[in-house]
Amino acid sequence: MQDDESRATNPFKGICLRTEFKVTKNSVRAAVSSLNRAASEMAKSKNHTAHNQSHKAHRNGIKKPKRHRHTSTKGMDPKFLRNQRYARKHNNKAAESATEEE
Repeated sequence: MQDDESRATNPFKGICLRTEFKVTKNSVRAAVSSLNRAASEMAKSKNHTAHNQSHKAHRNGIKKPKRHRHTSTKGMDPKFLRNQRYARKHNNKAAESATEEE
């Protein structure tokens, strides 16, 4: 009577939901062999190595990048470049007038 009432409130009471299994040597061997088989079938590849790269870089020496006298104005703002052009044009005139006064 109590079981019927308790089952009405909890239908899973008294029922084992976990499945039991035995661990034997054969089952462990089978699991290990299946893992080994899966590992041997998968292709492994090396992701990264820096071996010998430092030696190759130093054979001819690591050099600083060359510093150019004038940097390129290609792709610069046109308004800025126009002002630069006028500034360069009148730069010498200001220097000449300063030397004449002295």
